[in-house]
Amino acid sequence: MDLPDTLADDLYDFAFCPEPCYERLVDLANPEPWGEGNRVLKNYLLFSFKRAVQLTKRDHATAAAPSALPIVFDEGLCLFNTGLYTRRYETVYALFEPNAREDARQRWFLKGFFKESDPVLLSFEYLPCRVRFAEDPSELVFDYRLPIRSNIDHILGDERNLTRIPASLKGEENSLLLRRAFEGAVVEAARRAAANYTLAVPQFYNGRIQLLLPLSLTGDEPELALTIQREDGFYSARTCLTLDMAYNNARLICRPESSWIKRG
Repeated sequence: MDLPDTLADDLYDFAFCPEPCYERLVDLANPEPWGEGNRVLKNYLLFSFKRAVQLTKRDHATAAAPSALPIVFDEGLCLFNTGLYTRRYETVYALFEPNAREDARQRWFLKGFFKESDPVLLSFEYLPCRVRFAEDPSELVFDYRLPIRSNIDHILGDERNLTRIPASLKGEENSLLLRRAFEGAVVEAARRAAANYTLAVPQFYNGRIQLLLPLSLTGDEPELALTIQREDGFYSARTCLTLDMAYNNARLICRPESSWIKRG
């Protein structure tokens, strides 16, 4: 499979994408909370397409077959594996055709989204594979044997993080209470993840897998997500996210099934 001379990794630079196509995808794919204006869905597609281009450029020369790549070019058409599924778990693909407008900024045009069995895809000898984010699947699972080292001064001193904590813990007069609550919440989160590894939800950031752990600072229900990144012999924790931010980030890889993050 030969790649085009230039292959933009930004979906909107690569192709013109008509807005109705997204509504078609919402109807076609297994139902999810895609947010206002399908914000989560669009972010997911942008992120997945960028990763797909990176992998396709990297692996196309050594791939055993085009089906080992997340983007396939065949007979003047382009097919991208979205990583989404229908209600009956058929893979959903994005089909692109050459842009007919001579003055168009993008070379390609999004024809639409189609399930694996759609006759429109019969012309493709190979269907592309799903995008992968981890070369080692163990990166996606919390290793309870490793300690968590928190950069507490950064996490609790960063203005962005401070805006995300519960109101009852804000203010200089509560700084000691906040520190104690945070340290206790991290210990509890690690123990909960050790007892149930599905509580640790993966996200992809700066080319690496991170895990999200639920933090309960003032009660039983999680209020924040702690991001941890595996280092040599330990996990490093450097920031916290709101549950809404955590869900959006986690959904860039796959649909989170852990109940705590769905509350976001």
